[in-house]
Amino acid sequence: MLRDKMLLCAGIVGIFVVFCHGAQLQGAPRGQFNHTRKGICILEVPTIDLLSPEDRHGANLRGNSSRDGYSKIEVCCSGYARKPHSHYECHPVCDGCEHGNCTAPGVCACKRGYILIRDTQHNTINDCVPTCPLGCLNGICTNTGACSCNAGTVPSKDGKYCLPHCTGGCGQGGHCTGPEHCTCDDGFAIDVKTNKCGYYCEGGCGEGTCIGPNTCSCKPGYKLQGNTCIPDCPKGCLNGECIAPNKCSCKPGWTLDIAGSKCTPHCSETCLNGDCVAPDTCACKNGYVPAPGVTKNEKCVAHCPSGCPNGVCSAPNFCICNPGFIKEAKGSNLCIRRVRRSIHYELIPEQLETLEE
Repeated sequence: MLRDKMLLCAGIVGIFVVFCHGAQLQGAPRGQFNHTRKGICILEVPTIDLLSPEDRHGANLRGNSSRDGYSKIEVCCSGYARKPHSHYECHPVCDGCEHGNCTAPGVCACKRGYILIRDTQHNTINDCVPTCPLGCLNGICTNTGACSCNAGTVPSKDGKYCLPHCTGGCGQGGHCTGPEHCTCDDGFAIDVKTNKCGYYCEGGCGEGTCIGPNTCSCKPGYKLQGNTCIPDCPKGCLNGECIAPNKCSCKPGWTLDIAGSKCTPHCSETCLNGDCVAPDTCACKNGYVPAPGVTKNEKCVAHCPSGCPNGVCSAPNFCICNPGFIKEAKGSNLCIRRVRRSIHYELIPEQLETLEE
């Protein structure tokens, strides 16, 4: 009778294998494990627990263990589970490991072309993900080992990594360092019109073209001054500003001469015996001095350094004697009185008259 009961117990071992984890938890406090084959544990449990209630009365409950009243059963060890369609084999259990092989409880060996991703916070396996040789920066590595690139990037020729994309390129001296973002080398700068790198000339080239780092080429009619191109007036632009090729512009109060190369000052009043040297400003000519009472030298009178006693200074250092006076000598500016010399009323200098007396 007891043998029949043990055979019945052997028949239901498969049931315990199916519910291995539950059996282990329920039987652990009352039995003990003995490890045999990989993933299969021998569990000693009270024999009575293996019998149905109706079979327990009058049965010999000695069991097949070394201890009375206990029997040995095979269950899947902790971290293992029954293989599908088999009650006699257990395999390790891994959380994840879709693209790998679970070689031990919680130990995943990824297939070729995949790497293991772990949840470091909980120290659990997430899954095996495909890998690319260079890490597939700015993209996602696909099952084929090629990169699927993010927006704004394009795959390299071999598909092993993703490169930033700049529509139309970055021009000369530029490199695409981000989606639609160019970085320029030294001596180059972004052209706001094209959004590409071009030669950079500090301060610009004015009416010219930057043909190299800080190198300008001027248009016809312009010349290089420093690092920029300015209008050229070959004939000059005295007292004025060259505003276009061969074109002078005068400041207020100045007038452009007929030749178009010189700005002359304008005086609203005529500069008598003087020259207009600035707007409404006269300068007396040599031998002349400003007339008394004038403010802008618009009237200049002759100057005789030694004065003109009994006469008037009519020209620079030249006197005209008043009526009744004559020059003392030729080239002299001294005027002396005339006197009568004879009945003919010949006028003689006053000094001769004094000698005759």
